[in-house]
Amino acid sequence: MDSFKIPEFILVNTQIPENLGASARVMLNFGQKNLKTVCPEFDLKNEKILPLAAGADKVIYNIKNYPTLQKAVENLNIVIGTTNRIRSIKKKQISFANLNRLLTDNKNNIGIIFGPEKSGLNNDDISICDFVLEINTNNSFSSLNLSHAVAIVSYEIMKGKEKNNKKGIKKKSKITELASKKELLNFFSILENNLSETYFFNVKEREKILKQKIKNIFNKLELTSNDLQTLLGIIKSLRKTSKK
Repeated sequence: MDSFKIPEFILVNTQIPENLGASARVMLNFGQKNLKTVCPEFDLKNEKILPLAAGADKVIYNIKNYPTLQKAVENLNIVIGTTNRIRSIKKKQISFANLNRLLTDNKNNIGIIFGPEKSGLNNDDISICDFVLEINTNNSFSSLNLSHAVAIVSYEIMKGKEKNNKKGIKKKSKITELASKKELLNFFSILENNLSETYFFNVKEREKILKQKIKNIFNKLELTSNDLQTLLGIIKSLRKTSKK
């Protein structure tokens, strides 16, 4: 029995249509098929895409496009961002070995996100992630083409899948089923609205950074649906107390 779950790949604000085609090609080379896009800077029917896909047409034709990253990750439990630069937001790093351990568990839906070619993922994108995956490169020339980054991640996942299949299943996974990102983002919205009412974000210039930090704190906790229901109950209780 194959317990290895293939993740979804999410390309955010891709700028060059050829890179989308090339990414689809290398994904299929290594057995990846689940591709989402978020607001690419070109039409998905752009004539430059398919020639670079070189036969991976079914990956292109099955792309699901979303208006925001938040919408794209709603069905996921774990989101991993790819990056090759130091961030002001500190995130737990995950190695390819540990990523493949996560993928042997079929309780959680996992997505891996790739940022635009010029700048990579921004801090708002990273704040949604549970982990960051860093691809080690030459420090003096670290920038990877988008499709090359997709190829490396796809290859490492394929290696993990093959290793898992050879070992077989010896025991049940102990990984907990986490809350979906839809549930978590709904919690963030309610929490932020309540904090706004108490003037927590009274310094407008700091509001965006504070919201990123709040998301980062809760994303570290690996919360379940029951955990979120408890936290929402606490917020509701505090609201009642403050109105007395």
